[in-house]
Amino acid sequence: MATDPIPDDVRQQLEQFEQLRQQAQALAQQQSQVEMAVREAVRTLEELDEVAADTPLYRASGAIMVRVDDLKKLKSDLKEEQETLELRTKTLKTQIDKLNTQLQEMQTRLTPVLQRLQGPGGPGAGS
Repeated sequence: MATDPIPDDVRQQLEQFEQLRQQAQALAQQQSQVEMAVREAVRTLEELDEVAADTPLYRASGAIMVRVDDLKKLKSDLKEEQETLELRTKTLKTQIDKLNTQLQEMQTRLTPVLQRLQGPGGPGAGS
């Protein structure tokens, strides 16, 4: 099965397309992880609203748990963390949207070129 070589400029565009697609995929995965962290922060804040004032609280710090004595500060820190994560989610969404637009534009440019390369003498042509 012999195929015509793909011109270098088209090959380069295809490689760039694949790189952008992988970047968009990686960013979407990051966005999913950040959204999960936001939900976790929200749930934790909701739980803290129902905790008695004298209940001992602990927070993960790396691989250890550290006792937290100041509930107000803990809530404040979690709220700040939630806001930071929400901002990160918006930033990721903007980046993903931009990459998806680029991908659509590239696909629109590449599709006719690839169809021409496969043309009547391309793979699947009669013998």
